[in-house]
Amino acid sequence: MMVTKKKTNTAKTSSVEKKKNVIIKTLEKPPIWQFLVKAVLGALLFIFGFSISYSKFFFDNPIFGVRFLAETLIGLAAGVFGYHTIPLIAAKIKEWIEYFLSDTVSRIVNEFWDQQSRKIQNARREKQKQKNKELETKNKEILRSSLLIDTSVLIDGRVLDVAKTGFFDFEVCIPQSVVDEMHLVSDSADDLKRQRGRRGLDMLNGMRKLGKAKIFTDPGDISKKDGVDKELIRLAKKYKMKLMTMDFNLNKVAKATGIEVLNLNELVNALKVNALPGEVIEVKIVQKGKEAGQGVGYFQDGTMIVVEGAGDMQGKKISATVSRIIQTDAGKMVFCVLGG
Repeated sequence: MMVTKKKTNTAKTSSVEKKKNVIIKTLEKPPIWQFLVKAVLGALLFIFGFSISYSKFFFDNPIFGVRFLAETLIGLAAGVFGYHTIPLIAAKIKEWIEYFLSDTVSRIVNEFWDQQSRKIQNARREKQKQKNKELETKNKEILRSSLLIDTSVLIDGRVLDVAKTGFFDFEVCIPQSVVDEMHLVSDSADDLKRQRGRRGLDMLNGMRKLGKAKIFTDPGDISKKDGVDKELIRLAKKYKMKLMTMDFNLNKVAKATGIEVLNLNELVNALKVNALPGEVIEVKIVQKGKEAGQGVGYFQDGTMIVVEGAGDMQGKKISATVSRIIQTDAGKMVFCVLGG
């Protein structure tokens, strides 16, 4: 009997707990709570409407002769307003508040990140400016006593021979744009241009092996916009360097802007044999001249000697007297007469 009673009590307890769980789960659902809230608001406003409308006027003048009909209708209207309209208004207010808060927070966050982004960009720009300034200062110290050379000098090739003699007591600077230009020429479809570009690169490598040349990049590189020649002039003026070039136009423009220009042709001419009128020299006739009876020979430095009356003495070494010397853009020409 006791066992049976215990089982019955346990079953009853289990049934009660199940009912409780069902009720709790039902109450936990949002629609139930929304309905309860609406019902409470409707009831409260019904009571409020009924109370404020309960007056002597309606008591003495009942609608349709039915006592409390006016109070009931006003209470029902207030109840419907509380049950239906107030929740709608509350939902709209809630939606507006959420939108306002979301928009405000979003705007604050965006403004914050915009400020941080601007600060980061400004910091990067300042860092880059400082880096460029340091590089420029370093370049000024290094390049102050250096020589700037262009593509034409490297392609000519004689600068390497001059450097090997040890006459260069300064470092040669080659802008990256000059190297790029020679690389472009060395890749040309034209055979002659390609050979000239490769020779220029060979001369550059030879200069670097001698420790006489270095390639550098300046923060204000303008070669891509205005060309290599304008960059060379800008660099020479900026760092007060001498410019070595074989380019006639660049030579003229650089001198016009106050840049000191070195020209290998002028150096070669200065080193040629200096013959004086009346001086007797020995020369080997290698070919006939343009005029009748003229024979042509050369000094070891390549200076042309024109001898009158030696047109039929090719292959012979003769004595001749210098009569006059003519200076041309290509160099000197020495005119002589046969005999000494």
